[in-house]
Amino acid sequence: MKRRLRKHEELHESESAGLTGEEQKILVNTKILMHSLREEALPVAEKEALRMRVQETIAQKSERPVRSIWLAVAASLALLMVVGAGFLLMQKNTGSAMEEVASAIQADTEETRLQLADKRIIHLSEQNSDLIYEQNGSRIQIDSSSVVEQQVAESGEEFNTLTVPYGKRSTITLIDGSKIWLNSGSRLVYPAQFDGDTREVYLEGQAYFSVSHAAERPFYVHTKNIKVQVLGTEFDVSAYDDDQQTAAVLVKGSIELTANQKSLFNTKNKKLTPGTMAVYNAATDDLQTAGVDVEPYISWKEGYLIFKKAPLRDILKKLSRYYKADISLGSAEAKHVTFSGTLDLQDDLAMVLDVISVSTSLKYQQTERRFIFR
Repeated sequence: MKRRLRKHEELHESESAGLTGEEQKILVNTKILMHSLREEALPVAEKEALRMRVQETIAQKSERPVRSIWLAVAASLALLMVVGAGFLLMQKNTGSAMEEVASAIQADTEETRLQLADKRIIHLSEQNSDLIYEQNGSRIQIDSSSVVEQQVAESGEEFNTLTVPYGKRSTITLIDGSKIWLNSGSRLVYPAQFDGDTREVYLEGQAYFSVSHAAERPFYVHTKNIKVQVLGTEFDVSAYDDDQQTAAVLVKGSIELTANQKSLFNTKNKKLTPGTMAVYNAATDDLQTAGVDVEPYISWKEGYLIFKKAPLRDILKKLSRYYKADISLGSAEAKHVTFSGTLDLQDDLAMVLDVISVSTSLKYQQTERRFIFR
């Protein structure tokens, strides 16, 4: 052990011979960062990218003395490692606290539930519940009929969670005046008050956001696969766990959407203009945008659905969430059927399915809350 330590010291002395104090500092810091790189669980592609950057630096500086080349490489690698460490730390920390809160809460519930930071659970029995935060978040008006009081942490690091089961909807007005419509089978994690330079929430499921403008305090919507940044605007985000894609549709204003990934050199983001939809596929790491008619994507919050040649399987999936029923296709031919029209969600489920049946010429069979189209 002593011989190995002595050998290491001799090697360090040889490498640092003739270097200035500042140059020796760069050398030492780079070795520390190199050790961190070996210990860090970076993807192989990221380590390869770092190696390629070092090779590029060597090639660019090949005319310089060997010592200068080494120091240039050391400084470049040190910078890359610092930037990379910051990137990874940001990826691990941003929205992660709220995501952990969401994952710890029971998902299968019959009633809409509000869980406060002190672990109290408020059950909301209305089909369409409404919450309004007042008095710096310490007072919550619920359905204009009841009030809940809570102590609000000054740090803003304690969160409330609103869970909306399949078959129900909810609206919530945050303390900054931003209003959010939560669709069936959705969950929102948020602080009772926003105390920092940003306003951040975490979403599972689907929600429509009308964000109060505050240029100095951007609003972030975190989901499992994407992050949406906005200053003040209206948009819809759909991020159900059982959907292959996460989508955002901008109604007015502007937003920037960033894919949640751990790639240091290949970050995917898109800035959206009104009438644009962004779709991210986590399986393929693909982010695409397209111009759309926004009405079919946001009409759910007004109590109806609009479809234009939409696959019937996708429509039945939405209806299953909204009515908390099992609705499926029972034949291979039915999987290719599309539907165009408007469905009134104020009608009972049987009436809605009858509209689809007449339009598509498909019949459905019912067993309790299970419906199969053939």
